[in-house]
Amino acid sequence: MVESEAQGRLPGIHPVSVIDIGSNSVRLVIYEGLNRAPSVLFNEKVLCGLGKGLVATGRMDEAGIARALAALKRFRALSEQARASEMHVLATAAA
Repeated sequence: MVESEAQGRLPGIHPVSVIDIGSNSVRLVIYEGLNRAPSVLFNEKVLCGLGKGLVATGRMDEAGIARALAALKRFRALSEQARASEMHVLATAAA
């Protein structure tokens, strides 16, 4: 039995990681491959507060930046552990 099958994953399908960096949180979702309705293998959100005080100061919050960088390092390690074949990183912001 192949390791992916032992973990209940489809053979020949490689996980794909998506990281969304927002003004308040950073989220990682690892999907089982790219298809019409991929299954979620892992989903984690870290509240960072990057946008805290942005309107008043015009700068991102230093502590928020540190939390976001720590989350991104963790998400990279998790993606590597899941053997994700692709990692897509995008940034979004509330309007």
